[in-house]
Amino acid sequence: MHTLLKSDRPPPSAPRQPPGERRAHPPVPAAAPAEPPCPCASASDRLGMVIAHEVNQPLAAIALHTAAARKWLCRAEPDIERALESLALIGAAGRQAGGIVRGMQRQAARQPLETADVPVDAAVQDALQALCWPMRKNCIAVDAFFGLDDCSIAANRVQVQQVVNNLLVNAVEALVAGGRSQPLRIRVETRRHGGEVEIAVADNGPGIAPARHAQVVASLAGNADNPSNSGSGLGLAISASIVRAHGGRLWFEPGAPHGVCFRLRLPVRARSAATGRTFMKAFTT
Repeated sequence: MHTLLKSDRPPPSAPRQPPGERRAHPPVPAAAPAEPPCPCASASDRLGMVIAHEVNQPLAAIALHTAAARKWLCRAEPDIERALESLALIGAAGRQAGGIVRGMQRQAARQPLETADVPVDAAVQDALQALCWPMRKNCIAVDAFFGLDDCSIAANRVQVQQVVNNLLVNAVEALVAGGRSQPLRIRVETRRHGGEVEIAVADNGPGIAPARHAQVVASLAGNADNPSNSGSGLGLAISASIVRAHGGRLWFEPGAPHGVCFRLRLPVRARSAATGRTFMKAFTT
């Protein structure tokens, strides 16, 4: 006789329902309420965007100057002097990247912004020096006029150089994208304006297209929520936030006869302590 194993047994039949009587279905559980979005998500996303954008520039400079140093050393007659210049720029870019990360760590921890007496002309010259290789590579001439002598401002030097660097990178990208119908030029100027210092960065590229005016204005207003804020748009939003945290302002105006000029003014004595805002708070709130 064949014995039914446990697995061979037919399933028990359901109890018969009396005719005319409806089967009661178990109540459907109510859907769990949706969790509210984490308020930290957008701020952390923006912080990641800032770090990626700002650290990418000195890292790119390190790669460019490394290639340049290799080029000078691999010539039939090595150019030791130029190779040493490239190595010095690699070190400066590394310090800049480290300074950016340390500054963001302090501000993420709500520690006060580190400020010191910053000689503006020297800071602008360092930013120009850091970008000398891409400017040479793209045959861009630079006209620099420094009118501040030994004037210093109370600011964070790394962040001041970040702003100038962002404006210069935007100018280089605009010139390269605009073609070579004319000699490519960037003009950098510093001057005193009452109790403020002014830094101007202008290029003779195609300028800002009317369709992009609103986006640029939004970036200067610190609107980092705009999904189109990437590249130059994100750089402008970051720069404007840094300038505001230092008690200054950043704006643009059409170039003559074409191109665009970005101007920023910073107080000789920073007013950020009075407002209590730091760059990180200004950008992520």
